Amino acid sequence: MKNKEKSSSPWGQVGTSPWHLSGRDHVTGRSQFIDDLPKPRNLLYVKILPSPLARGKIIAINTEKAKTLPGVVAVLTATDIPGENQIGGIIQDEVCLAQDHVQFIGEPLAIVVAESIEQAEAALCQIELQLEEEIPELTIKDALAKNQFVGPVRKIERGDVENVFADCSNYLEGVIRNEGQEHFYLETQCVLAVPEDNGGMTIYSSSQNPNEIQRMVANVLGVGQHQITVDIKRLGGGFGGKESQATVWACLAALAVFHTGRPTELCLTRDEDMLCTGKRHAFESYYRVAFDEAGKILAYSVELNSNCGAVADVSTSVLERAMLHAENCYQIENIRIIGRPCKTNLHPATAFRGFGGPQGIFVIESVIQKMAFTLGLDPYDIKMKNSYRKGDQAPYGEAILDAEHVGKVFDKLRKDSQWDERKKRIAAFNDTNKYCKKGLGMTPVKFGISFTAEHLNQGSALIHVYLDGSISITHGAVEMGQEVNTKIAQIAATNFGVPLTKIRIESNNTKRVANTSPTAASSSCDLNGQAVENASLAIMKRLRALVFKLFAKPDVVFENGFIYLVTAGKTDYEFPLTTFKDLVRTAYFERVDLSAHGFYASPGIYFDRDTGQGNPFLYYAFGAAVSEVTVDLLTGQITLDSSHIIHDCGSSINPMVDVGQIEGAFAQGIGWVTTEELVYNASGKLLSSSPATYKIPTIGDIPEELHIELLAGSFNEVGIKRSKAIGEPPFVYGEAVFLAIVDALCSLGRYPQELSIPATPEKVWREIKRCKKSGDSKE
Repeated sequence: MKNKEKSSSPWGQVGTSPWHLSGRDHVTGRSQFIDDLPKPRNLLYVKILPSPLARGKIIAINTEKAKTLPGVVAVLTATDIPGENQIGGIIQDEVCLAQDHVQFIGEPLAIVVAESIEQAEAALCQIELQLEEEIPELTIKDALAKNQFVGPVRKIERGDVENVFADCSNYLEGVIRNEGQEHFYLETQCVLAVPEDNGGMTIYSSSQNPNEIQRMVANVLGVGQHQITVDIKRLGGGFGGKESQATVWACLAALAVFHTGRPTELCLTRDEDMLCTGKRHAFESYYRVAFDEAGKILAYSVELNSNCGAVADVSTSVLERAMLHAENCYQIENIRIIGRPCKTNLHPATAFRGFGGPQGIFVIESVIQKMAFTLGLDPYDIKMKNSYRKGDQAPYGEAILDAEHVGKVFDKLRKDSQWDERKKRIAAFNDTNKYCKKGLGMTPVKFGISFTAEHLNQGSALIHVYLDGSISITHGAVEMGQEVNTKIAQIAATNFGVPLTKIRIESNNTKRVANTSPTAASSSCDLNGQAVENASLAIMKRLRALVFKLFAKPDVVFENGFIYLVTAGKTDYEFPLTTFKDLVRTAYFERVDLSAHGFYASPGIYFDRDTGQGNPFLYYAFGAAVSEVTVDLLTGQITLDSSHIIHDCGSSINPMVDVGQIEGAFAQGIGWVTTEELVYNASGKLLSSSPATYKIPTIGDIPEELHIELLAGSFNEVGIKRSKAIGEPPFVYGEAVFLAIVDALCSLGRYPQELSIPATPEKVWREIKRCKKSGDSKE
């Protein structure tokens, strides 16, 4: 696997791959997560009473028996909220505790606060509920029939779609479906709330969004935000599931502190977490496409209908990104994209890696696959024919920066993956094998980098340089396994010219960095890395001025803890002028400020939602994947044989971290498209709510032949240190596996029209049966 070389740098500057800052603590078990923190004295435990109904009226909640049990300190309902019972982040439609009615199974109705978890669980059984059940709406079809939406219906349009459809030689229409996905982070939703002696409170939360936790807790308690401190060292995974979904648990723990005056901890069990929290959005998308005999797309119309669940959460933004990625890598002159955020009585769907992008991309990629089958053409040829080129614009009017990289990726991947040779080998295999069929799939990605909400595109940092030359950095991103701390430490180490060992990244704390954006949208390193860049360069400007004052030498470099003179473009490494430590100590006595606050706001970002036009992204990340699968026609079992991936990271800050992110995102994408199935009963209850019934991919699902390469020669002039974001775009590569399954089934002579994400063995087997019943099978 390329780009996994050991770092050649002795001090970890940008562009090298030093050990992860958290790696040693992770493997030795010293890394502390919320439930690992030392327990405060008099700690109480909080358990929730979830709604057993998907929809109904609350007639009564009787808590009197529960309050009398041993160890129970408080039993609280919505009537005990001192502030506002409202925690909706974008649209004000979500309550902290259900009041008057329930909207989904798992919605918190009440909490028990007790001396032990066992006592709290016993008290839950004694709460008497009187609910009047109502018929729930659970599907997109239900919501569309009643025009039930959590937000406005939006549209992006270019050209004259209807005129082309009225006069086209080739035309297809249909529906593309994908189900949701469970985040399955290792650390479940967890929070520790500790009262302070001044009436304030510190909250240790497993959240990607400390600013929202601070705001919502203050709102629920009816106090100022200055009374609430949120501190986050690290998460045991997030994947978007802790961007907004961590808020309610923090508010409930804080409510318990408010009423008891004692510290409280609320940690969901795995089953509680899966039952009560939101998932990736399921989509049901209707498309129409017109194209010529060569596969050129003439017009494309798509209606993206997402199952948002009971409340808005971040669904309007997720749907917006799905719309902004609906054309993926293809220049389509006549295009219409409509997005409908459907309201149902399932748990609120929420952010998930890719944030709607994978769903929007999945539709156009599936459409091209069917076009290729209909025309008898190679889908790779159709994709190359329609791909973006330099100077092209997206349907929403933004010029595609570095659009020529799409062609570079297509050309290189076709050669590296031996696409054409594989197609021939697979055809020969399928002709001679009756019970197994192979297939080949390719999925590219053009992923816009920025929050589509303009105000979120800001980052902040606080840097202190101490007298011994060591450096403390607090920034607005949350470490959740993506090693943003390592990358940001490398940025600082490069700017200060010190070894990575001299950098300490502090916890994200709302008293040190305020009003931060969530760690999401693949933008946390971009935004907060730029803020660290600005703060560190501000301090370095002062230190360089001091060097000139002391040595009268204007041209120097800071490297590996030393300051060297540069003469005629050549660095004198043999005789350093001084050490960084000595320079800093001198700066202190010279009363030079050794601290700085850094801030960054992405320039030029705007989007008019009414017209569907604007520049919602700072830049784009590109890439593509090719995967080969074998399908067992007797069982529907799928084996992933090989995958080739090329991804554009710009000038990577840390190549090993980026390759690791590609591996992880791809594995998660494989799970979404093949094994991870959310199963609900007719009442809206999640049945696959434990590791026993919900199957995430394992090492056995990863192909033995896996090639990952970072695109060479890419330099992002608008990114931090010329890099590009990495977290979300590679998730889309999992879709190549789904398309490979479709390709294998197409060898039976019939397009698998009903196959949807996830393509479980059961679904694949049913498609094989349909093919045999239709009489179209080649066998």
